[in-house]
Amino acid sequence: MDQTSFSRATFLKLAAAAATAPILPAFAADAGLALRAIPKSKAGEQLPVIGLGTAQEFGVRSDAANRDAKQGVIKTLSDKGAKVLDTAASYSDAEAVCGEFMEKLGNRSKLFIATKFGETGKDAGMRSVENSFKRLRTNVIDLMYVHNMIDTDTHLPWLKDLKAQNRIRYFGVTSTGGNQDRLATWMDQVDFVEFAYSVDYRAPEQKLLPMARDKGVAVFVALPFGRNRLLNKMRGKEVPAWAREELGCKTYAQLALKFLVSHPAVTVAIPGTENPAHMAENIEAGRGPLADEKQRARIAQLWENA
Repeated sequence: MDQTSFSRATFLKLAAAAATAPILPAFAADAGLALRAIPKSKAGEQLPVIGLGTAQEFGVRSDAANRDAKQGVIKTLSDKGAKVLDTAASYSDAEAVCGEFMEKLGNRSKLFIATKFGETGKDAGMRSVENSFKRLRTNVIDLMYVHNMIDTDTHLPWLKDLKAQNRIRYFGVTSTGGNQDRLATWMDQVDFVEFAYSVDYRAPEQKLLPMARDKGVAVFVALPFGRNRLLNKMRGKEVPAWAREELGCKTYAQLALKFLVSHPAVTVAIPGTENPAHMAENIEAGRGPLADEKQRARIAQLWENA
């Protein structure tokens, strides 16, 4: 992994771009939760910087024993002022579980639903998308991704048609595996990209994040805890006093998320959880001051020295 540090020149360039871009105020007046604008939204739509990922907790590890907790996570997501729920057709039964819980809770209108399909061929892709509408129990999907860049050139034209028909509101491409830099191939054509990025995996700072900012593409950060390796590394350790006092971070989970959402090109970080209390904890990372360049460097150093 390329863990090259984020240079001062790059940070200042992105920060300057952020200052001059047509972005609405950074914080929600009601909840104090940081917001980032969707660059290609004509109405200046904004998203809270912390959302929910469902790959493991709602998909692979889905079972009847923890259904109430998972429903509580989705309730907490909207009750606490966040809204992004990220899922995929390939995450076992995650789409169906999310659709059922949203219907029971009646909070679909409060959420921004992103999902993905990964099929080869137009017909297979279209069938998968239609099934996502049914499983999510919604007539409109906010964001539809081509998952892991599978047959992207085939799928983007008809996704544009779905957007024109107002069946989806945005579309994009994801990559959480190797060679994430291939996402640059489609940056001129999409509204969103999603890729892995964390305090100990900083390769996206070199190419993908600056490019997304330059081209006006929104960014979802997947695997913000590095499949929990970041939290495991800090288990039992106390958050430094400066992080609590300056950034309001009481846990290392919050500190890892604060590092990500403080980057000017990041739109939303989507940590996964099946615990409502952890969902609330994660959301708190989006409140209070964002980290400046020096504070981000100090956060990174904590993991480097652990």
